Amino acid sequence: MDNAQKNRKIITISLLTIAAGATVMLGWILNIPALQCIVPGFVAMRFNAALCFVLFGSALLITQYQSIKYNRLFFIALSSIGTLIGSITLLQDLLHFNSGLDQLFVTDKTAPSYQIPFPGRMAFNASINFCFLGLGFLSLIFKKRVFNVLSQCLFHIVGTLSAIALIGYLYGVSFVRILLYKTSMATHTAILFFVLSAAATLLNPSIGFTRLFTGKRVGNQMAKRLFTLIILTVIIFGSLRLQTQRFQIFSSLDIGISLLAVGFVLVSLLLIWDTANWLNNIDAKRTEAEAKVKLMNVELENRVTERSGELLSLLVQFQKSEEKYRSLIEQASDAIYILDFENNFTDVNASLCQMLGYTREELLQLTVEAIIDPAELKNDPLQKIIPDPQKAVIRERRFKCKNQQILTVEINVKIFSDDRVMVIARDITDRKKMETELRDAELRFRTIADKSMVGVYIVQDGKFTYVNPRFAEIFGYEPAELTNTVPLETIIHESYRSITTEHVRRRMTGEVESVNYETRGRRKDGTANWVEFYGSRAIIAGKPTIIGSMLDITERKKAGELLLKEKALSDKIINSLPGIFYLYNDQYQFLRWNKNFELLTGYNTGEIEALRASDIIAEEDHQVIEQAMQKAFAEGYATVEAKAKTKSGLTVPFLFTGTPIIYENQPCLLGTGIDISSRIRAEEELRSSEQKYKLLFERNPLPLWMLAKDDFTVIAANDAAADLYGYTKDELLHLKVTEFRPKEDLDLQMEGYRQEMDNSSERRIVRHLKKDGTVMFIQLTSHDIIFEGRPVRLSLTNDVTEKLKAEESLKKSEANLQTILNTTDTAYALFDLDLKAQAFNAKAIQFVKDQYQHVPQKGGKIADFFPHDRLPQFINFAQRVLQGNNINFEVDYPQPGGSVLWYYVRLFPITNDNKDILGLMMALYDITERKNAEQDLKSAYQSIQGHIDSIKDMAWKQSHLIRSPLANLKGLATMLKDDPTDGEAFDHMLSELDRMDAIIIEMAEDAAYHDVE
Repeated sequence: MDNAQKNRKIITISLLTIAAGATVMLGWILNIPALQCIVPGFVAMRFNAALCFVLFGSALLITQYQSIKYNRLFFIALSSIGTLIGSITLLQDLLHFNSGLDQLFVTDKTAPSYQIPFPGRMAFNASINFCFLGLGFLSLIFKKRVFNVLSQCLFHIVGTLSAIALIGYLYGVSFVRILLYKTSMATHTAILFFVLSAAATLLNPSIGFTRLFTGKRVGNQMAKRLFTLIILTVIIFGSLRLQTQRFQIFSSLDIGISLLAVGFVLVSLLLIWDTANWLNNIDAKRTEAEAKVKLMNVELENRVTERSGELLSLLVQFQKSEEKYRSLIEQASDAIYILDFENNFTDVNASLCQMLGYTREELLQLTVEAIIDPAELKNDPLQKIIPDPQKAVIRERRFKCKNQQILTVEINVKIFSDDRVMVIARDITDRKKMETELRDAELRFRTIADKSMVGVYIVQDGKFTYVNPRFAEIFGYEPAELTNTVPLETIIHESYRSITTEHVRRRMTGEVESVNYETRGRRKDGTANWVEFYGSRAIIAGKPTIIGSMLDITERKKAGELLLKEKALSDKIINSLPGIFYLYNDQYQFLRWNKNFELLTGYNTGEIEALRASDIIAEEDHQVIEQAMQKAFAEGYATVEAKAKTKSGLTVPFLFTGTPIIYENQPCLLGTGIDISSRIRAEEELRSSEQKYKLLFERNPLPLWMLAKDDFTVIAANDAAADLYGYTKDELLHLKVTEFRPKEDLDLQMEGYRQEMDNSSERRIVRHLKKDGTVMFIQLTSHDIIFEGRPVRLSLTNDVTEKLKAEESLKKSEANLQTILNTTDTAYALFDLDLKAQAFNAKAIQFVKDQYQHVPQKGGKIADFFPHDRLPQFINFAQRVLQGNNINFEVDYPQPGGSVLWYYVRLFPITNDNKDILGLMMALYDITERKNAEQDLKSAYQSIQGHIDSIKDMAWKQSHLIRSPLANLKGLATMLKDDPTDGEAFDHMLSELDRMDAIIIEMAEDAAYHDVE
């Protein structure tokens, strides 16, 4: 722990774990179920588990801040407390005792059940994971490697157990339940264990499996690539398994398992194929690069050897007349020095003294080791003997100046026949620095583009000059297949090519600087997909160029279509329900209803929106309805009989049901109503005439019973009752009512018989048994009478099993619709024709809170979603949408800190089955990361272009600076021309100087030519 370095991933995961645990703890303290679950649809996390996550997350975070006082003590305390909680919980499960720890901090009022036998207690494998996690943290205290290896193994075990739990969820099998018949941890708990254990392994990244994924070599890159794809494959196939099971796509489990196995084999084959191609491409590029480097080195060595040999040959000829050529050496711009066989300086020129900061006398007292970087000498010592004295050696060395500054120099070494060594050294520190900066700039650009999850492209002359791997992958190509090969329209679907070509033309001609549009693409295999292009115009190398990015929006398109289909299905189900369907909020305002509601009440859509629930109920039944609503909200379900009042003033008796739900973030009541006018009239006729009553009793299509309250025997039952329960009428008359109920419901049945039932009594739903043992749900309507001097209960048993199933399916469909809207990363808001907000998802609420610091309300104006200065433009867009058009545009929101958030806005009309426009839907998608990536890409290209220009300028200047001392030498030679000591040598020197002058002029012209290019 003492040697842990700051790691941004560890800090981020620690903070997320602490935040998740604190959120759950707050939910238990304030009794807010939504916070206890973290994610809607997940089961609640237990308080003790959340506390342990906060403790271990804090301990992990402390390891990244070594400057904190008592850092080690806090780490030990937090880890020990978390380990203690997990250990006690584990012992409770293993030794079957209750220590009171589960309810120590908060009280869990959940009733014990098979799924939750011990309320408040974390899952069995969760307590195991906390024990292992705590032992791993405590092992980090010791500095010995064996403890580090032990802690890493424990963290890997926690990661493995949490991964097993997640896979079990995806494939519907709980490993712990199979082996130990214990409860399994929740999905979000397993996710927190997995990321927390993975972050903990980063404290010792060189140990265990973590070393495989943290290195930078090709093997590590391959491991990360394959492991990520394998994880995605498992998740995708698990999701497909859940969907096939949910919709019962396959009639046999064996078929589903077989197809799953075949799918895994095919995907594994694709992974192997992709990885092999990736490694082959790397190897091919490496081989090609090595060949080019070798060729360049050979050419460079030949040129340097040729020119250095010429210079050395010239110096050897002048060696016998050292005084004559001393001025030439002293005035050379390159540092020159001569060593004896023991590496002592025997001669140095002024350039070397100037380069190193020594005087000539100081250097002549030193050996060459004194001016070479000690670190380099240790790894690359001087050679005592050069194998080939006739061949010059050119290489790089690091010189140490007198002031301790380190310079990078290029040296040319030549051995004379008398075992002396002459070295010509040139300072290349600035050149190396520029080469490094140029490589870094290119590397940064390649890293940003090649690793981006967004497609990046560059277009010149109608072809792609660059595409990153993600761009090629979206269309099923390799980058090399698209680069400078095929026309741009190759990847565009035939029906959209004219539109795309026009967008390209407008940018190339400068009509627009940037554009954003959706189009239909064409993959390599001929299949179509949907993509969204973002591109801007630039000038690169004097040519108009398009630089941009691209997103694959195929899944987003499919999701939008699926959402509309689900809504249409939900509407059809509601409209097909028998009787009336309604949904109103706690203000008694109707939110949804079916067609039967309009037909039976006589009100139209606009009138119903203005009504309250009490407006359609007869005044004498208002109190009864109010009591039923209170019961529904308190107990979760209620039924009541009341008279409905139509628009024309008629009253119709109805059987109303009510179930409380949360709809659009507000408490609402959902229910149905069945017209019971005929039943009421039948009951009145039954009371008026015993004969009519008997006739109605016997021939009634609904099951009717007469039951003696004194001995619980069946006195009479009609044919419908016999048919429903599978008995003959004679068999029914020999049975007791207790035989129709499950044994566990007998106490409840007896309690019901002790109560008096009249017409105002509520209708109950209970479980009954048929003759063959089948359980069905019965809506029981009872009335106590005196028949032939005995207390008798007259009962109507209506089979509502299928009705309950339909209502449950309706609830699930509505919940699925809300889950989709509230889990998407796009903000949705629905507005009516007056541009008033009618509905919005959680993402839209968060957007308004972040940008306008208030919570949007239903009925609010559209100005709540846009800045006032842009509102007129949006009103114009909205009017076009309400005429049947789709509008797409981008909008920016400056932030207080100076940053800017970008959103992609889509507006489209909402229509009914008759194509009437009812309002508009607005969708906002955050595209800030994409905008920032485009800006970074432009900056990288500008930086590279600047470096190239500076290198050209440097080459031009160097050619002129080198020529200056040569001009001086030529002038000196002209002065000595009249009285040369050695005429032949003098003429040879003039010839070589003229030739060197011609070479330098040629270099300057080459630099000027490249600059023009």
